Amino acid sequence: MRKLLAFIFLSSSFISFSQSERLFYFVEKDSLLGVKNQNGKIIIPAQPSMNTDASVDGQEIKSMIFFVDFMKYYDRNGNFIFTPYPTGEGPDYFQEGFIRYSENKKVGLFNEKGQIIIPAKYDWMSQINFGFAQFCIGCHFDFSKDPEHPSLIGGMWGFVGKNGIEIQPTNKRNHPKDFETEKHQFIPYQFEYNEKEKEILDFFEKRKEQIAQINGYDCDAKIIYFEIIEKPTTFDPFYKIKTFELCNGYIRGFENYDDFKNFKVSEDGKQFYTTYLELVDHKKYSEYVERKIPIDKWIKKNLKKSKK
Repeated sequence: MRKLLAFIFLSSSFISFSQSERLFYFVEKDSLLGVKNQNGKIIIPAQPSMNTDASVDGQEIKSMIFFVDFMKYYDRNGNFIFTPYPTGEGPDYFQEGFIRYSENKKVGLFNEKGQIIIPAKYDWMSQINFGFAQFCIGCHFDFSKDPEHPSLIGGMWGFVGKNGIEIQPTNKRNHPKDFETEKHQFIPYQFEYNEKEKEILDFFEKRKEQIAQINGYDCDAKIIYFEIIEKPTTFDPFYKIKTFELCNGYIRGFENYDDFKNFKVSEDGKQFYTTYLELVDHKKYSEYVERKIPIDKWIKKNLKKSKK
């Protein structure tokens, strides 16, 4: 439940847009959800939705695209854009600024601006992780052995980058962060940075051992990477830095709801924070609120605790 509520909060709060018209959710008859602008003009008529509760009514929409019902995404003009890709745990959600969508029983990729990055052409595709995804064409789910958790079988498999370009694995490592596949080939490192962004990441590299010691990552090797997955925007003027852990040939990216394992840096590159979500109880509803702590203050406090 924490993951679901955090997803609703984050998806409606932190994706940027540059448009003067303000949009707000409104609730009718306790179960109908719609969208109107600051002047009360209805952009999307109220419709049945699983998202209706006291916390949603009047909430401002701070994103280029947004959902009214989990299975319907719209742009700020009220136009339906796509249906998110369905998973065993519900509809897909944004990962590293991208979301899978479904069309004609195929899967593709949208970005947070509502732009198609990959047309719906694959039979299956993983979420973006560490800047790339795995896909297959001609594969299918085999429900015969495990109806609840079917395996994917058959087809042609490959990798595609967050830029929508299919990746040709190499036979040797060309960058320290190239990802090694099960077949001992290498996926080229997918991130590129300017000098300012390199300086931001260098701040975290210098504190890597301390951060790893405090957070106690799952893998004993404690091989962690820091990558910028989103840049400052109008409504969230921070760089977003995500932590990835490499362990036994698997790379895991920590989510926004993984407290103290993701970070934010001010647009000028001078203020560094670790983030966590706090559940705040109001009279009529509860909501997750993002909190920020200066990283060096957080490190000093937690290392002092470990020495006692």
